[in-house]
Amino acid sequence: MTPDKEKRLKGKNESDFLLISFPKCGRTWLRLMLGRVFQMHFKLKDANILELDKLRELHPDIPKICVSHDDKPQWKKPDELVTSKAEYQDKRVIFLVRDPRDAIVSNYYQKTKRRQAYDGSLSEFIREENGSFATLILFYNIWAENREVPQDFLLVRYEDIHRDRQKELRRMLHFLGLPEIADDLIAKAGEYASFENMRKMEVENKFNSPRISAVDPGDINSYKTRRGKVGGFKDNLSTADIDYLNCIMKESLSVFYGYEV
Repeated sequence: MTPDKEKRLKGKNESDFLLISFPKCGRTWLRLMLGRVFQMHFKLKDANILELDKLRELHPDIPKICVSHDDKPQWKKPDELVTSKAEYQDKRVIFLVRDPRDAIVSNYYQKTKRRQAYDGSLSEFIREENGSFATLILFYNIWAENREVPQDFLLVRYEDIHRDRQKELRRMLHFLGLPEIADDLIAKAGEYASFENMRKMEVENKFNSPRISAVDPGDINSYKTRRGKVGGFKDNLSTADIDYLNCIMKESLSVFYGYEV
């Protein structure tokens, strides 16, 4: 076992909660909001609020949260995905999802502009078997089928956070056992994590972290905070490509997530 894998497993085993998502579903955005809430409520100083798993060290009442992509699906073919989630049976899981069409477009730019791990077109990428749309849909379906396995499970949708940041943050904090946090702090955390402020922090490399820093300041598609638009896939994909994705979603995606074509 590699040191990195050993560290990840230790983090999962020691955590009370897990925040899980497929890449590019808004996880950095969400951890920034939660971290900011914790920072203000618990009056933390000199804290890197993106590192949720380390904030417990600064105050014992902060829940231990492990942030994970679970199984690294972005690098796997559908038949390589782990279908059992038994390892989470004594955990509480927040499962963050995003419209698969927006998520896959964002993953394309992540792999081409930030990772330099793919050199084909977007139209080619969505049809790839390795870590693309088919994998994403199956990853969602596996979790829909396993949602009763964890001790507790909370589904959070990217689009719902966009619609009402304060309501969704309140719902997550209640799940995390922190219902007493004041509404004004939740509102301030939502404002802090606005797209405009996140873009500003990314340009300034405020957190000195690759998680939120531009690879090429002159290329908008290399930013972590690239667009953040709900339904933005329509601006990037051809009609034929959208029809292709819609067909797969309609035929395969679990109705549990509520995404309509």
